[in-house]
Amino acid sequence: MEKHSDKAILNGIKNRKDNILEYLYREYYPQVLRIVLKHGGQEQDARDLFQEALIIIFNRLGKGDLEIKHSFHNYFIVLCRFIWFRHNNLKSSYDPDLLADELSITVKPDTDVLQEGSGDKIYQEYIDNQSEKIFQRHYRKLSGDCKRVLKMFFRKKSFREISGKMNYTGEDYARRKKYLCMQQLMKMIKEDPEYIELKQIKK
Repeated sequence: MEKHSDKAILNGIKNRKDNILEYLYREYYPQVLRIVLKHGGQEQDARDLFQEALIIIFNRLGKGDLEIKHSFHNYFIVLCRFIWFRHNNLKSSYDPDLLADELSITVKPDTDVLQEGSGDKIYQEYIDNQSEKIFQRHYRKLSGDCKRVLKMFFRKKSFREISGKMNYTGEDYARRKKYLCMQQLMKMIKEDPEYIELKQIKK
């Protein structure tokens, strides 16, 4: 089966070449369909989503503002996921006070998935939304003490301050407690099917 380079695909979309559009439908549509069906949609929804993603890419190519750092396949699938989640309000709420530090401590150092397409705003917004949701889901499962310790840590409180607030015996105990709570949180995140799927996007 003939394979097309990313350059050939982009050129084909820009010039509406039938052979490229047929290739994309044959190679990419089954994955888009699985995403839609998995998240409550129907086959017609998948067709509409596929077409919408192509239109977005076509328009951005026309404007000259499409930037793809790695593979077009990854870009296209993530774009479809983002559009579907956005249209169906599948984003979870999160605590804005914790967001920046939570993401830098949990998801970002453990995987380079954030680097994939990092120059593209749509890709980045999708990754960030998914990361927030995964983090918050498991953060809520922690014990009250762990949530308090990590919340203070994310807010840049010193271990001396944490120790005082929690009535611990000293800074070393506070530091150890933070480490154990973070390890527990990271273990839950790494075992989460959505986190595993998020890492697979770049492959």
